[in-house]
Amino acid sequence: MADKKEFHLFLLPEYEEEEKYLNKMAKKGYRLEKVTLPGIYSFTKTEPEDMIYRIDFNPQKKEDLAGYHQMFADYGWEYLQDMNEYSYFRKPADVRDKDADSDHDICWNEDIYSDNDSRLDMIKRILKTKMLPFMILFLGIVIPQFVGAIFHGSMGPAGRTILIMWTVVLVLYIYIFVRCYVGFKRLKKKYESEM
Repeated sequence: MADKKEFHLFLLPEYEEEEKYLNKMAKKGYRLEKVTLPGIYSFTKTEPEDMIYRIDFNPQKKEDLAGYHQMFADYGWEYLQDMNEYSYFRKPADVRDKDADSDHDICWNEDIYSDNDSRLDMIKRILKTKMLPFMILFLGIVIPQFVGAIFHGSMGPAGRTILIMWTVVLVLYIYIFVRCYVGFKRLKKKYESEM
């Protein structure tokens, strides 16, 4: 049973902000138990810990999941869950291992990506898998329904209610699209500038 639940809405390009939120909660003594749609985070109360959370978007076929999870486990990452094709991982920030060629401790990589090309590939996967269907729904359903409500709806109470409903949906879709567009553009610029 969760000791604490919080609601936070992170859109598709805001996975770095979500990671920071989870890292901050761990430092406050709340370890992530699970995430459920639409952004409900369940935590267990623990001692404050310096934990690194990372989120990966790499949709896998069920038969490939074991190998995918094992790859991360080999680098010290604990698999937590998948939600909406995002995979959640964590590990303590101070995980160290012995270098195979010497007696020196080495700190394992704190990131799940080896380079910014991998991060840019992830953005492309998100755009293709998530944003493209979002745009198809917007152009194929929301816009036609909104236009239909304006030109073909009766202006009685039911017609006005339908128009208001589709106006709200239209504004919400535009808001989400603009926020995602700006977020992905910012991430792309950031990753390209660090190359």
